[in-house]
Amino acid sequence: MIKYLFFDFDGVVIDSEPIYQMCWIGACKEYGFDLSPEQELKLRSRDHQMTEEYFHELFGPTADYHKIHAARVKLMEEYLKTHQFPLKPWVSEVFKYIKEKTDIKIAIVTSSSIEYVNRHGGYNNILSYLDKIISVRNMPRGKPFPYVYLAALEEAGVNKDEVIVLEDSNNGVSSAYEAGLKVVFVEDLSPVDEEIKNKSEYQIRDIRELLNILNPYFIR
Repeated sequence: MIKYLFFDFDGVVIDSEPIYQMCWIGACKEYGFDLSPEQELKLRSRDHQMTEEYFHELFGPTADYHKIHAARVKLMEEYLKTHQFPLKPWVSEVFKYIKEKTDIKIAIVTSSSIEYVNRHGGYNNILSYLDKIISVRNMPRGKPFPYVYLAALEEAGVNKDEVIVLEDSNNGVSSAYEAGLKVVFVEDLSPVDEEIKNKSEYQIRDIRELLNILNPYFIR
C-alpha cells in the first residue's frame, strides 16, 4: 500500500528551474565562462562536489565553483525581490484530489530550507495540502546519491514499498532509484532519456497523469 508521495519541489511543484538555469548561466558569464542550457541541465539537483568536478571538466582547474555558486545565489536573490515562482500546471488540482479521494499523504522532499518551501508554497496556497515538508540538508552527499531519500524515509516513518517519488531531473531520479524507491519522472526541462527510462517506472508529461498511476492505490 502506498502511504506517501514524495514530491521534489523545484521543477515538480514550482516552476523555478528556468530561473535557476538563467542564473547559473549568468553567474558563469560573470567569471568568463559560457555554460550552455544543455550543460546546465546536468547541474540540476546535483551534489556540490560533483558539480565542482563538472565545472573543472568544462572550464578547467581555474573555474572556482564556490565563487560561481555564490554569484548564482546572489542573482537568484535579486530575482526573488520582485518575482515569485508560480506552481507547475495542475499541482493544486492534483493535490486537492489526492487529499479528498485517498488516504495517501503528501510530502515535499527538498535540499532547500523549510522557509523556502513555506515562502513559495504559501504564495501558491498549497501548504494546507502538505502533510510534511522534509528538508534534507547536510547529507554526506547530495543527489544522485541515495542519502536524501533514505533520510526522508526515516523522517516520514515509512518503508520503501510505501512511497512513490516524483522527480524531474536525472540526478533526482537516480537518487530515488538508488534508495530503492518507485520513481515517477515528470517532464520539465530535462528530456526523457535512456537513463530516466531505466530508473523510473513511469514518465509523465504533467502532474495530471499521476492520478492514473495512483488509481490502484485509491482506498476510499
